[in-house]
Order: sequence, then structure tokens, then C-alpha cells
Amino acid sequence: MKAGPKTRLSAALAFALLCLTPVVAAAQTQPTTLADQSGMWIVAGGTSTTMRGDCQEGCVAHGTGAYLHTGSLMGIVGVRVNSHMNAGVEVSWVPAESAIAGDDVRSTFILATSQFRPWQTRGFFLSAGMGMAFIRNFAYDGTGTLPPITSKALGLTYGAGWTFRQTHRVGMQLFGAQHVAALGDFEINGVIAENVMANFWSFGAAIVIR
Repeated sequence: MKAGPKTRLSAALAFALLCLTPVVAAAQTQPTTLADQSGMWIVAGGTSTTMRGDCQEGCVAHGTGAYLHTGSLMGIVGVRVNSHMNAGVEVSWVPAESAIAGDDVRSTFILATSQFRPWQTRGFFLSAGMGMAFIRNFAYDGTGTLPPITSKALGLTYGAGWTFRQTHRVGMQLFGAQHVAALGDFEINGVIAENVMANFWSFGAAIVIR
């Protein structure tokens, strides 16, 4: 018995629907924004930075370091963990000049960092990181009697900011952050300075590529 035109048409439609069903299902699970389509996370920008040295004990005799104002560069390369969190490696470079002797002060942070957005549809984010800091010619006292410090240190950072155009491939963010380098204890001229810290306060802007 031959199938009529209506029967063949119905069979063809049924076959087409069966073939399209997986495609439609897959399409429904695909990302709908450019930001969701990429797994990378790249941040590059600059900041206005204020830095100062301090310590827990022993700074009464030597004072604390002067406030130094400078610019700095930062970059992050990482991945998008999920719709709320990114993770990567941050490199920050802070060049400055000491207020006492005019020596070049160079500080470099290499940190494992993450960025968390509490609200998926909002640009607000929190950031935190930890790693290594490399400090050269950093003067933490305010008297000018102690030599500068060149050392490796534990580096920490935390901050917050706002991302604009967060659903686009390229966006921009404004942020504020503090970086801390824990330099440890130093004994100079018979006086022990405990828990010497280098503090960096920054406010800046960056381009974000996802």
C-alpha cells in the first residue's frame, strides 16, 4: 500500500522534529552573552598609588615611613570559574622614589587572585589575593637614619570595584585596593623592628577582556 502525500509529509515533519530536538535543546543551554561565551579573564590597567612603611614594634624610635605618591601598573590573566567568580594571576608593579635619599623604590607583586560578584546582574565585585612581593630600596622609617630594605615578602591584597559593560566582550572597571607586603623583623643599630609592613593604597581603572 502506497503512502499518500499527507502521510509522507507527516513522516517528513516528524523526522525533522526528531532531528531538530537535540539542536534546540543544545541551543537552549548555550550562553546568551559574549561574556558567557569565553572562559578567559584578562585585566590590564593603571592606578594612582600611595605607599608607606610601618611596623608593629620598634617604630617609636625610628618613626614610620613617609607617604609616597606614585602611579602603578597592574595586569591579571585568568579564567572565568562561573558566572560569579573569576580567578587568575595578578602582577602589579609600583615604581617610586624615596623621600629621604631619592633612591628608586621598586615593588612588584605576583599574586594568585580572585574576583567575586555577589550579584550576577550587577557590576559590583570584591577581590582578594595572596602571593609574593619583591621590594627594593624600601625605607620604612621617617628619620632617615636606617638603610632601605630590599627583601622578598608575603604579599596580600583585597579590594572592591565596579565593572561596566559586564555582558560584553570588552568592558571597563573602576576599583580601589590595598596591597600589603609583610617584610618580617629587622634588627638595625640594636633596635628590633617587628613585623615591618609595606602598605600600598590604590585607586584605578582597567580594561577587562572576557
